[in-house]
Amino acid sequence: MQTTPKYYILESSSHDMMLIYPPLDPGLRDRWWAGRPFQHPPEQPIVADINPGNERGELLDYFNTASLMSNAFHAALLEAGVDNVDVYDAVIQSEDGTVVHRGYKAFNVIGLVRAANLAETVFHSPDSSRLFDASIDHLAIDGDKPRGLKLFRLAEYVGAVLVHEDVKRVLESKSFPHLSFLEPREFVSA
Repeated sequence: MQTTPKYYILESSSHDMMLIYPPLDPGLRDRWWAGRPFQHPPEQPIVADINPGNERGELLDYFNTASLMSNAFHAALLEAGVDNVDVYDAVIQSEDGTVVHRGYKAFNVIGLVRAANLAETVFHSPDSSRLFDASIDHLAIDGDKPRGLKLFRLAEYVGAVLVHEDVKRVLESKSFPHLSFLEPREFVSA
């Protein structure tokens, strides 16, 4: 008997985490959260600026809102079978260039999936377009819609990156600090 795969929303945060500006989009047609490969890959290394006053903040292995991950985190995703993430060498640095952190990748997730189970998902606004930035009060995922993808962005809310339960197990085995896996029903978007 085949069961429907389970997916989790990938999160990472810390009270003392470093706050980082997202890298600039590579071009007018290329966007970090668009879910498709770049037509014109960005120059490397990608520079992600630290918000002034946060230079001593804690570095995370995964910064979703800044589209950054550590090299070790990327290696763990590859080990878990994730094959739809384009990565580019990146540095995290202060505006004045005195603080520089290497060993990071800027990442572009290839794949936006309309995976919300519309019969069970509760949208905050009934007239919402339900695509890209819908306000969600309760999310239910149809595990068959991702068609076996190990990691993807949710088309109904592109800020959410979902991982297959197999990826969750591999990432948990690596003990990345501050990484968490949110059950879709616990997810609330702004």
